[in-house]
Amino acid sequence: MTKKKEEKKKKNEIEDVIFEEEVDGGSSFTKTKTEKKLKEKIKKLEEEKREYLEGWQRERAEMANLKKRHGEEKKLFTALGKEALIMDLVPILDNFEAAFSNKEAWEKVDKAWRTGVEYIYNQFKQVLLDNGVDQYGEEGEDFDEKKYLSLENMETEEEAKDGKVAQVVQKGYKIGDKILREAKVKTYKYKKPE
Repeated sequence: MTKKKEEKKKKNEIEDVIFEEEVDGGSSFTKTKTEKKLKEKIKKLEEEKREYLEGWQRERAEMANLKKRHGEEKKLFTALGKEALIMDLVPILDNFEAAFSNKEAWEKVDKAWRTGVEYIYNQFKQVLLDNGVDQYGEEGEDFDEKKYLSLENMETEEEAKDGKVAQVVQKGYKIGDKILREAKVKTYKYKKPE
């Protein structure tokens, strides 16, 4: 039954009770009977009101939870999209670094052109940095298997170098503590001299 129909039915029932009172001429018996019916109606209406209020409060709480969950999901999707974009851009940085790593060939390039390309590279790195992306992986750092992928162990007779990064093959990238791509490195392995 719709809400309007329920309200109309209640109104008619209340009018019937009042009408009965008027027809009987207001005798005490009718008034008592009428009062009893009205009290029952009031009790029923108060119970319905309480049920509606509780239902409304539940719905309101569910809506607040839904908004909160939606906000969290939105942040998650934004972060995932950002990570995907960054992972598409990282190989471009790798290409810049590969070009810079061949010092002899790089020095032969026109100085003005070289300066422009280096400026673009630094600008590109700054945009990533501004978006919370950090580049890592330096020679001499301690090897951490959560951050690094060791491609090769290089023997060393210097005990202090044991477990250190010997060479960075490819830089790693992270956002905060989340690793986007492990750095690929070669590590030192101590070997006692014979």
